[in-house]
Amino acid sequence: MPYKGTPPALTDVAAGQVPFMFDQVTAALPLVKSGKLKLLAVTTAKRIALVPDLPTMMESGIPGFEMSSWQAVYAPKGTPKPIVQRLNAEIVKALKQPDVQAKLSGQLAMELVGSTPEELRDHMAREIPRWAELVKKSGAAAD
Repeated sequence: MPYKGTPPALTDVAAGQVPFMFDQVTAALPLVKSGKLKLLAVTTAKRIALVPDLPTMMESGIPGFEMSSWQAVYAPKGTPKPIVQRLNAEIVKALKQPDVQAKLSGQLAMELVGSTPEELRDHMAREIPRWAELVKKSGAAAD
């Protein structure tokens, strides 16, 4: 069932009108803490620091089930390599700060990577075809 956002969907799951849903763990935590929802598993390859006792889908018996969102910082095509390298170095440096790690990992359940531009390129080269195939198999189309 399509929803116009997470809050109405979580409300329906908490009310028992929808049996389960997939969403960001942080969105569900208030309802979990109030006893209205139960977290079953995370879809990441490994457990997350925010809820370390919560198993992964693979640990729960679904082999190969790995799905996670990721964020990246981009610059316009043709940005000089020294500028890209400097931006990357400063971003990685910022991600190593304890307060940034506490906020992003401890509060927002993000796994901090801070990779190189080449590692990001390789990651995208794996992810884009993987998700394109899934979208094609699903029959989904943009409206």
